[in-house]
Amino acid sequence: MALSLREALSKNYQRWLAKRIPTLDQATLNRKNIFIVPTRSGVLFVFFAGLVLIAAINYAVSLAFALAFLMASIFILSILYGFNNLNQLTLSSRSSQDVFCGEEACFRVQLSRSPKRRYESLELNFPDSTASYVDLSSTDTEEIGVFSQALKRGEFKAPLLRVLTRYPLGLCRAWSVLDLNMRCLVYPRPIPFAMSQFDSGSSGGSDSAINREGSEDFYGLRDYVPGDSLRQVAWKTVARGQGMQLKQFVDYVDNKVWLDWDMFYGFSNEERLSRLCFCVLQLSKAGTAFGMRIPGNEFAPATGPEHRKKLLRALALFGVD
Repeated sequence: MALSLREALSKNYQRWLAKRIPTLDQATLNRKNIFIVPTRSGVLFVFFAGLVLIAAINYAVSLAFALAFLMASIFILSILYGFNNLNQLTLSSRSSQDVFCGEEACFRVQLSRSPKRRYESLELNFPDSTASYVDLSSTDTEEIGVFSQALKRGEFKAPLLRVLTRYPLGLCRAWSVLDLNMRCLVYPRPIPFAMSQFDSGSSGGSDSAINREGSEDFYGLRDYVPGDSLRQVAWKTVARGQGMQLKQFVDYVDNKVWLDWDMFYGFSNEERLSRLCFCVLQLSKAGTAFGMRIPGNEFAPATGPEHRKKLLRALALFGVD
């Protein structure tokens, strides 16, 4: 119960922040967006400093006064150093890789500093995700990946990014929250299955196959066999004294592979998308020319990385507002 209440409060807090923080491609930290609070260690440190001060007042011990003032000075310096360890730090959004549903999306963030500043023990993370750590002292810029779980198919906008530091002594936590414009596509989660319907497909690369039992196009002549229909006898060859020969007709059958929405009748939309996604990956890996039909879209047979990306994008955005 306590955990669910905490999660609900956290989500409401994140929504409240999202409405008040503008979405930017680049942001620089300053006194307007840096916040400082004591850590648990800092609270205990201040508590003991207060006890020392009370003891110094009660017993009039000069050394105790000096110790209390020293502890207070250390705490104040921790606040100042913590603030300076974020002040004027610039963060910029960079390109992100598309992922499949259920994977961790990696959003690239570039940190920049002026030549005269150093930043130590920086921590970047999204809510409920593993933190990434970086120091910015030897180089002017550093690019780091921050991860977030992709749980839903479609376009995934990065959550609010938290930047914090406990430098130098861990007594105070200086932090800021930014909404950097970082997005990626989340493809359907591929569901493996036996692709037996493609085993006799067009992996050989030809666009058509010949059905010799057809009736559409003239193919050639063959010798007459008793029992054949007289309607297909080439009477002109008979008139020329070349014997009885029979006309042959063929049908040319399209042998390209098509992925179709109705191939997976009976499955839910998400299951259909996941199975189509698996087919796209497998056929692309095999180098097979294939097309895809889904409601509202049709893609002609082709091969290559661009064709694969175009089909995966269509599956990712299918039915997404």
